[in-house]
Order: sequence, then C-alpha cells, then structure tokens
Amino acid sequence: MKMGANLPTYRAFALEELKEATNNFSHPSIVGEPSLIQIYRGKLGDGTAIVIRSIKMRKKHSPTMFTQHIEMISRLRHNHLVSCIGHCFECCPDDSTIGIVYFVFESLPNGTLRSSICGGGVRLNWAQRITAGIGVAKGIQFLHTGIMPGVFSNHLKITDVLLDPNFHVKICTYNLPLLAHPNAGLMGGAAVSSNGLKSNIGGRENEEEKNDIYDIGVILMEILVGRPIMSQNDVMVVKDIVNNKIKNMNLGLGFKAKLKNCVQIEVSNKMDDTARRSIVDPSIIKECSTESLKTVMDICLRCLSDDPTARPSIEDVLWTLQFAAQLQDPWRHDSHHIHRLSDSNQNNLQEQISRG
Repeated sequence: MKMGANLPTYRAFALEELKEATNNFSHPSIVGEPSLIQIYRGKLGDGTAIVIRSIKMRKKHSPTMFTQHIEMISRLRHNHLVSCIGHCFECCPDDSTIGIVYFVFESLPNGTLRSSICGGGVRLNWAQRITAGIGVAKGIQFLHTGIMPGVFSNHLKITDVLLDPNFHVKICTYNLPLLAHPNAGLMGGAAVSSNGLKSNIGGRENEEEKNDIYDIGVILMEILVGRPIMSQNDVMVVKDIVNNKIKNMNLGLGFKAKLKNCVQIEVSNKMDDTARRSIVDPSIIKECSTESLKTVMDICLRCLSDDPTARPSIEDVLWTLQFAAQLQDPWRHDSHHIHRLSDSNQNNLQEQISRG
C-alpha cells in the first residue's frame, strides 16, 4: 500500500509563514457557516503551491486538546489522498487558548475527475478512466484499513476526486473528526464528525463501509456514461436502462437457441455487448475491449446494489478494476469488434436521465 512518499514531512507552520504565503490571508473562499471556515490558496517560500483551510473555534481549547487529532491527520498520507502537510495554531491574544486552526494541504492543479470526464476539454480515455477508478478504490482502501481506527462514511463524490500534475487521482474529502464536538464544523469540504472513526475495524462488513462502496459505484457510473450523475434518481434511471437493455435484447434469442445452442450463446454475447455500449460515453466506445467494459460495468452495478450486504468489499472492487485494466491492456483496435453508438441512442439516454 503506497504512502505519500513524495510529500514533504508533516510539520508545524509559523503563522508568519502562512501570512507570507497568502499575502496576509487575502481573498478567502468561505465554506460552511459564515466566517467559520475559510480556504486560502498560496505559495510557500520554496515555491510549493498550497491550500490552507482555517477553522475558527467556537469554544476555547488548549493545544493539548488537539494532539490526538493532529496525529491522525498527519498519518493520512497516501498517493491517492490529498494529504495535509502541516498545521498552525493561532492563539487568542488574551490567553493561550486556540482561536483558529490552519491546516496546510498540497495543491492540485488539474481540476476534478468530473471535469476530465464530462468537461469540455480533453477527456480521459478508457484506460485512464479505469486507472482513475483504481486510484479511488486504493484511496478508500487506505482510509478503511491503512490506519487504525479506519475512516468510514466518507460521503465521496466525483467532484471530491482531484487530479495531480500527472493526472493521478487523489481524494480530497474524508470523514475525519477535528474535535469530538458537534460544533467542530467542517474541514474544508471534508466531513468532520466523531462518527467517522470506528474503534472496531474488524467489523468491516458494516453499513458505513458499504456506503463508501455505493459512492464508488456512482463514480464508476459517471466514468462509464460520461455525463454528470447529479442525484439518486439519475443513478436509478441509468441502472434501469442498463438492466432493461440487456434483458430486452436477450428476450428475442429464444428461437435461435432452438437452432443451435452454440449460435445462441455467441449471439447473446454480442447482443449483451451492444446493449452495454449503447449507454457508454461515445468518446471511449472504440477504445473499450468487450471484456474490460463488461467487467467494469458489472462491478459498478454490484456496488450500486440496493442491498448493502450484496455490495462487494473494497478489496473486491480494487481487484476487479485491476483485472479490467489487465483485460484492456493487450486489446487492440479491431474493426470487426467495434460497436458504433448513434447520436440518437446517446441523446435518448440523456433525455431519460433528465426526465427521471
């Protein structure tokens, strides 16, 4: 399990250093309740681009109160997590209690995963999308099993997955408490809740782990269709389209089976592939091997099972996506195996999603 080997060592920053990096904290972006959380972009003296998330404390706390939480934050360093590289305390002028906590994160320049799949610029190809899915799964696996206790119920969205300079994905939201206090607020988009940590990591077949699996399924769905999935209703519509297309195409194969069983099997497989490709992002259809596409779509639907106990483990998700990448790697363009998707089919899919 790779750690964030290229990140600088976690450290405490001086307040003056952060002021210099942000031009005295100018032009903040406010997150959450007014003035509770602010985000600043800046650059350290060595040229490192950073994002600073400041949290104003509603109640006074001593620095020792933060020791456990700072230690946890400092250990969340992984190649597929947006990692914190340090912190700074700003104390109240009248005493030694902490008024503001600043967390310093690495800055990623290439936008979100959604922007590279559904945006107007250059889109990731099929192999890159599988790699992105693998990266998301590795990040979640680390949150679940790479630290003790694990971090679950991360409320992951595709817009929480950012791209680094090499277009590797990193998760920027995770359910980590800053303080075990209901008024601790949010940590720059990362949910801050005392429910995020589980003391019994052995019981991983729990609902909170399966919530993360479902979120991965939604991300995989958007990777497949190449259009924003904005609501639970969108998820249900696309699931129904996929299931119904494959089911309906197979209904007409009964009489063929009477002719010859092997012909029925061959035709069935081709019809299933046609059904799958009819809902896939047109920009990647020519790049997808049949087996790789089937593997990703199958694990996507399993992740989106209405029954949480039927959803796969994070290890199963990761293994399956890595297998899909292996299936795709040796595949070469073959005009006899291209299934073209008409504009009307893709427009019909979007219309059905929009209508809900």
